[in-house]
Amino acid sequence: MKLFVLFLMVCCSLGYAQNSKVLIVGDSWAQQQYSDQIHDAVFDVNGYPDIEVLRNADSELVAIDGTMASDWVVPSELAKITDALINNPTVDTVQLTLGGNDFLNNWNTGLSVGQVNTLKAAIVADLQTIVDAILAVDINIEIVLSFYDYPNFEETTDDLWEFTCRGLHDAMLNPTPTEINSMALDFTNAFVTIANQNPKVFYVQHWGRMQNAYGWPNQGIQPGDIPLPGDYTLTSPLEAMRTHLGFVKDCFHLEPEGYDILVQGLFEQYFQYRFDTIYKSHFE
Repeated sequence: MKLFVLFLMVCCSLGYAQNSKVLIVGDSWAQQQYSDQIHDAVFDVNGYPDIEVLRNADSELVAIDGTMASDWVVPSELAKITDALINNPTVDTVQLTLGGNDFLNNWNTGLSVGQVNTLKAAIVADLQTIVDAILAVDINIEIVLSFYDYPNFEETTDDLWEFTCRGLHDAMLNPTPTEINSMALDFTNAFVTIANQNPKVFYVQHWGRMQNAYGWPNQGIQPGDIPLPGDYTLTSPLEAMRTHLGFVKDCFHLEPEGYDILVQGLFEQYFQYRFDTIYKSHFE
């Protein structure tokens, strides 16, 4: 009897491991999507309940709130990503969400064009290092670059409790939505060159998803009125931004429902094809 129970446990364990195909790597956006279990829910509702995000000690080490791309190129940290792949060989798809904190923590409106270009090049180089390390683990791995949507510093910096967002906005010298969004778009366009140069790396754009999904009905802008990639002169709607302590709105992160919309977009533009062709590259 004991041997039979052990057999079942081993089989179940192997079955779960065989279904873990996706590793989520990156910063707070990666960590929140992982913790909210968004991907598994999206895969399930779209008819792929057997495809799962890796969930074990390895995966919890590679989606960390507050991290920058520059943090992950340190050899000891980069090894956490490669070890997660080596230790879990059923994973052959990595979602990489990094670069946002490198931008937010280092950019401000007072930088010269040369300083902006230097910062941009440094982030691209760090992302490229991470991508190269991941692809070196296994020829069958693919990477999908999944970045961000427009922030909302306009409605999240006036309240006494919003000291984090206010401090970050002040450090950037209080950019307008147009200033920060246009610069974020410029940086992302630079990041995307990594995907353009490698057939195993893909990019799904998220700009404007929250504007499109939520709109501003009280201002006569209904959901669906603003097409993707949105209006870079506007913020993401406050309704889409994550709520902390039951009443404090985040300037950068999304509610679980917002991430659900974002990952559904990822599914439609990348994961569905990946699954339908049994992990066949888009370029084959």
